[in-house]
Amino acid sequence: MQQKQTLWRRYMPVLLFVLILVIFSLLPSSPAVWRDVRRACGLGTFSDAADRAPFAFHVLDVGKADSLLLECAGEAMLVDGGTPDQGAGVVQYLKRRGICSLRYVVNTHPDADHIGGLPEVLRAFPVKTYLSPEQSADTEEYRQTQQALQECAIPVQHPQAGSVFFLGDAEIQIVAPLSIAEDTNNNSLVLRIVYGDTAFLLMGDAELEEEASILASGVQLQANVLKVGHHGSDTSTGKALLDAVQPEYAAISTAWDTSRLPRESVLRRLQSIGASSFRTDVCGTLLFLSDGKAVWAMTEKESCA
Repeated sequence: MQQKQTLWRRYMPVLLFVLILVIFSLLPSSPAVWRDVRRACGLGTFSDAADRAPFAFHVLDVGKADSLLLECAGEAMLVDGGTPDQGAGVVQYLKRRGICSLRYVVNTHPDADHIGGLPEVLRAFPVKTYLSPEQSADTEEYRQTQQALQECAIPVQHPQAGSVFFLGDAEIQIVAPLSIAEDTNNNSLVLRIVYGDTAFLLMGDAELEEEASILASGVQLQANVLKVGHHGSDTSTGKALLDAVQPEYAAISTAWDTSRLPRESVLRRLQSIGASSFRTDVCGTLLFLSDGKAVWAMTEKESCA
């Protein structure tokens, strides 16, 4: 009898785990059901904050790559999809958010760490419009994305600087590219999103060359949140750009590896203008919320906020 009780205690955690897996597998895929499950498990705080805010900007933790989600008034826009191996994770994140369709999918430029995960996204959701620079690439990631666009019959636009789009009540301003550069980084699609009195500047992988062109154009750049260019490389985020943007928050999507991004020089420049820096490699997924008057930040790892 004692032996049976010992065996029962030993295998009880395993049996409970299997039972939980079975229950989860039987749950319907409705986003509302999953929100209720998150709340019941005490996992809803981070995601529920985005549900309550009229405007939400997510910087997904996809390593040294980019994938950004913006939500406003029931509409959603995805900017980049990370590397090919991150596509499934991006799709799952969107589904957990309760997203059923995408108003826009944006590819800032065709490098693998930005375009690689997009084919899975394009096949997983109805997409109204695909936005990208007018630049192709002789890569498998680019070809796979083009194939997905054709299969799903998604309309494609190559917007010029000065173009404006709308996401719910938010205005999407196309800041760059102002001309076609040879290298993909300096041909990045740069977006400024305005919601009420708040703004978000998304730099793609724009380097100092494209930053100089943007500054010379005289376009409005002030933003509460700066999505730092090129994962915090010191070839981007120059002092002149920061002086024009004057961000309250800086978001850096990166993973600490041999490239050592973000560079200390960039972090010092951000600190010198009083910006609070948040990194996905330290804080996990980042969330910036706006009520149209102010912006506040949350992080996946609560100890980082």
